[in-house]
Amino acid sequence: MNNKVYQEITDKIVEQLRNGTVPWQQPWFGSNGPISYATGRSYSLLNKLVLQGEPTEFLTWHQIIQHNGRLRKGSKGRRVFFWSTFDKAETNDNGETVIKQIPYLKTYTVFRVDDCDGISKRWQPKTKDNTVTPIKQAEDIINQYLSREKIELKNERNEAYYSVKHDYINVPVINNFRSSEDYYSTLLHETIHSTGHKTRLGRFKDGDSSSPFGSPTYSREELVAEIGCSFLLNRLGISNTRTLEQNAAYIQSWIKALHNDISLIAVAAGRAERAVDFILGEKQ
Repeated sequence: MNNKVYQEITDKIVEQLRNGTVPWQQPWFGSNGPISYATGRSYSLLNKLVLQGEPTEFLTWHQIIQHNGRLRKGSKGRRVFFWSTFDKAETNDNGETVIKQIPYLKTYTVFRVDDCDGISKRWQPKTKDNTVTPIKQAEDIINQYLSREKIELKNERNEAYYSVKHDYINVPVINNFRSSEDYYSTLLHETIHSTGHKTRLGRFKDGDSSSPFGSPTYSREELVAEIGCSFLLNRLGISNTRTLEQNAAYIQSWIKALHNDISLIAVAAGRAERAVDFILGEKQ
């Protein structure tokens, strides 16, 4: 893949970010822990601890009312926490007014959907007759890379992640995804992460495996993985409008964590390009 194609994809992502993106949705069904009723996304590690890891969906009082539900008597809510920012105008040393983004912690009270009447879970695993067709070219490229680098691909948990410490990838089984595009988008994202291992491109230094969720280190690596995923989807010919929108939506969440600095995409795209070339065995 030449540099012109990489740049073209990067430009499309930036355009999506500037035009506003659709809300990100988890591309597979079900969860092993607490998830948001509104989006299907798993909660952060902090909120998983607060919610005691219950494998169910949680929603706010407003969402219960919005969906014409009723909370059963005696049901108790729990507080969850999210970082956000607000703009504050300040005067710098040159007498100019500058806008600074001040982080603050937002809290919400959420309730188990199981404690509500008139509301059903939205994010159930699909039935066994759900069949997602593997894409041979994608399978070949991924398997060649995993075999070459001796990385194990597991389907042990209904979660998607790359273990830096143990150097393996876990994704839900393919038939638990809505489409082949969703499956490969998720798998390629984690595959890009794996190139950061200290024995490969070295993006992960000692101790990086424990970088907290939402930290600058964590957020920058997520940008690399998602942009690299977009590059690979294009290479495989399975990049479509919906996957690009979802890639951009995911990237948007991490850009916000990095104070909306879209310029960081250029740096992340450079690292993503190296990761893609490494996976494909090019420019070694």
